[in-house]
Amino acid sequence: MNPSHSPGASSPGPPHRHKGTSKPLAVPLGKVAVAIVEDDERFRFYLQEILGQSRKFNCVGSYSSGEEALIGIPQSGAQVVVMDVKLPGMSGTESTRRLKSLLPHLTIVMITGLDDPRTIDLARECGADAFLAKPFTPGRFLDTLSFCVPHPKSQVAQPPPSGEGARHRGLRGRPLTDRENEFMKYLALGLPYKQIADRMSVGFWRVHQLQRQVFKKLGAQNGIEAVRRWRQTH
Repeated sequence: MNPSHSPGASSPGPPHRHKGTSKPLAVPLGKVAVAIVEDDERFRFYLQEILGQSRKFNCVGSYSSGEEALIGIPQSGAQVVVMDVKLPGMSGTESTRRLKSLLPHLTIVMITGLDDPRTIDLARECGADAFLAKPFTPGRFLDTLSFCVPHPKSQVAQPPPSGEGARHRGLRGRPLTDRENEFMKYLALGLPYKQIADRMSVGFWRVHQLQRQVFKKLGAQNGIEAVRRWRQTH
């Protein structure tokens, strides 16, 4: 699939692929380590260029198949994985399931060109934390990754309250507002953040603000965990 913006006027060389090594690649202080799993070589290089120009992320691995990813990612030091749903051989959903079994705290953002609820449900069941529909801009790509960056452990919540008082409350006992519950309803449906912003008639920054507020109240470190905990009160 061609990206919505060309990486540059000149013809890029082949992307550098980080193979599995005995030690993780060094990541600049303050940056988040990201690995890419995408069979389209040009699109994979496009994503690498976006990460390379960002101040927040650093690409530590680039793989053309799920089989390669299973070997390389556990050794790469990646915190976030960008995974295409459709891959040759092992599918993106199966790759996600296996990676999550190996690295439960790994955050996986799945790229899809299919607006298929069944595909999204399957990916969520396999452990996907968020979805990004093609085509997308560099800004949207980076914003989606930012939403999914693991939160510090200090934000982990205490055990949930019990009884009727727990309904519509976060696990810290703080009630979710109507807008926060609306945000969670769309998140539970697997909608991308841009679509959530459109449906809620708010700006992208407001969705980002809601996401941070809700995740903090629920003590969640990613979208899957937030949805699971939110559903416990509904």
